[in-house]
Amino acid sequence: MEYRVNNIKMDLQTVGFSESPAIVEQVEHELRRVMRFRQDIVAADVYLREEGSNPENNKTVRWRLGVPGKALFAEGAGASWSASLRDASEKLRRQFVD
Repeated sequence: MEYRVNNIKMDLQTVGFSESPAIVEQVEHELRRVMRFRQDIVAADVYLREEGSNPENNKTVRWRLGVPGKALFAEGAGASWSASLRDASEKLRRQFVD
């Protein structure tokens, strides 16, 4: 599903389940958090997937940020969507300073 967060086109894809308003809100919150560190983001592709049956680490998030030049990519995993999103956003933030 496609959303707009400020002037950024965000494409949110879920695999194996339907997105809920709470998940969309969590993704938007993390995107806004990432935007504080980099203002030239033009697009964000977010893929959420539940993998395997281990509840400790079965939620995977893959982010691709469209920025001028080379696109940035990060993947995070955790027991909850918020933990997975935070993991991936921290990995993106570390790429900003490199």
